[in-house]
Amino acid sequence: MNSIEKLAEIFRQFPGTGPRQAKRFVHFLLAQNSEFLNELSAQITNLKSGIAQCAACQRFFSQTKMSALCDICADTSRDSTLLMIVEKDVDCDSVRRMDGYRGHFFILGGTLPILERDPTRKVRARELVTQVEGRAKNGLKEVILAFSVNPEGENTAQYIKKTIEPLAQKHGIKISTLGRGLSTGTELEYSDSDTIKNALRNRS
Repeated sequence: MNSIEKLAEIFRQFPGTGPRQAKRFVHFLLAQNSEFLNELSAQITNLKSGIAQCAACQRFFSQTKMSALCDICADTSRDSTLLMIVEKDVDCDSVRRMDGYRGHFFILGGTLPILERDPTRKVRARELVTQVEGRAKNGLKEVILAFSVNPEGENTAQYIKKTIEPLAQKHGIKISTLGRGLSTGTELEYSDSDTIKNALRNRS
């Protein structure tokens, strides 16, 4: 395997990237000058420098102060009675852009394939239970399951609901899912603000 094929294999591991797209990335880089490649290499090498993972929501954030919490979790003006669970950081960004949700988030870190045998290897289920239990003591009233409307998203929602249901019953917490507004097969990441607003407004 030559260097072109090796790099293409790396690009294929990126979300939503197939063999052809991976090859296009490689050939794009081959056409660039050394300055561009050196800058790209430096940015990748230093990507995690100054970036931390929030101890509460698990979101990656730029750590400007020695704090274990991101700006969202540290914001005391946010509604502590609401917790939205999303698959990944970009889903959180999509919801924030609509500027209609003022609660907190939890980044699950993935979704579950239908026949997944070890869910805790794929998603942060244990960390979520810890968060729900801790937030329940501080007034948490509703957990919103906000996953993409596809088979893996639906399977993940069912698993998470089953996982946190004992805590929800114990503390009187409502578990809701996004309602109409998201079409079947839609990924939250690519939904526009109005669509997410309608789905959030019509949650059940």
